[in-house]
Amino acid sequence: MTNSELRPAVPGRRSAAALLVVAGLGFVLFPALRPWPDESGPTAGLAAAFASDRWVVAHLCGIFAIALLAPALRSLAGLYAGTAGERPARWAAAAAGTGALWSALYFGAEAFGLQSVAEAAVASGDVTGQAYLDTITDLRNQPLAITLFGVGLLLVAAAGVLAAVAVWRSGAAARWAGVPFATGLVLLLPQFWGGPPVRVAHGVLLGLGCVLLVAALDMHRQSLRAKASRTG
Repeated sequence: MTNSELRPAVPGRRSAAALLVVAGLGFVLFPALRPWPDESGPTAGLAAAFASDRWVVAHLCGIFAIALLAPALRSLAGLYAGTAGERPARWAAAAAGTGALWSALYFGAEAFGLQSVAEAAVASGDVTGQAYLDTITDLRNQPLAITLFGVGLLLVAAAGVLAAVAVWRSGAAARWAGVPFATGLVLLLPQFWGGPPVRVAHGVLLGLGCVLLVAALDMHRQSLRAKASRTG
């Protein structure tokens, strides 16, 4: 293998690494920035939290983090071309892309729909009435939307498992490096039933999972270069 044959792998590694780092940051920032008001009843604090810019920005971080997984995993598949990790990486990219599309619909309603309802309640001064909270509950529990959200995140979970399989089969030095990434994505749906500490801890887990996956890609690149230098 010559140095020229290695060149296509380097940009793939760099693009995958950049996308994973940004996605990891998004996963960390989503629960960290999100306001955590008491949602047990309609209050001025609840309306203010849903109407805030932090509410939208935090959810956008989550949306973009999930959306970046598919291109990152496509780059991973390109880097693992010719290895046993290529096929599961390509399947992972396909699952992540579909899952991101379906879950983004619900994320968008959660971010912008809830903000609009809360802003209307604040503007009318009716921040302690049950009506706006009932509207928010109806938005969140719309059957088709919540089904697409759930199935979408299950596909993202499958993408995480397939990515871990790709790393394991690629012959990388740290074959386990995809496991924390997969664990974080598998827990992405159930963690929504957790409280703020669980949600924040999960964001950190996914951020670390993304960083470890970047480290695995870097070790794979170094391994390719070492093989190239030995073969001249």
